[in-house]
Amino acid sequence: MRPPARRRTIVVPLVAVLALLVLLVPASAADAASFVAHLRAPTHSPKAGKPWPIKVTAKTRSGKGVRASAYYQFLYNGSVVSTQYPSPSARPGRCPGHRGCRTSPYPFRGSFRDPSIVWPKRAVGYPLTFRVVVDAGRRGTKKLDYRVRVKR
Repeated sequence: MRPPARRRTIVVPLVAVLALLVLLVPASAADAASFVAHLRAPTHSPKAGKPWPIKVTAKTRSGKGVRASAYYQFLYNGSVVSTQYPSPSARPGRCPGHRGCRTSPYPFRGSFRDPSIVWPKRAVGYPLTFRVVVDAGRRGTKKLDYRVRVKR
């Protein structure tokens, strides 16, 4: 009768050690992304028809700028309703569909400012999410979500 009791005392510490090892390993590659990204915007309630300048940064944990590219997604109830590409040098409110507007993700290093975002009047009153998708190649991808409710 003694051997089963001895076996049980060995199994309990082994399970505890395995559980500790699982906690030390990152859950996924996204959790272990080797860069930090931030989105700064002036307000969660921008005015329709007025410029809404933003700043996006992508840096290592030590603060060095990372090569990345970015594009925008506009979400309503969690579904993507529009995808657009940053055009920081375009006049505010002129993109998409005008000359000088990008048709692919915007490449940058470290950070960029985009003063060209203008919310349309048809977006007034809807709870939307503005998302910036920052792709740093093999370093990973980050989705920066910012809740917005456009005002008149």
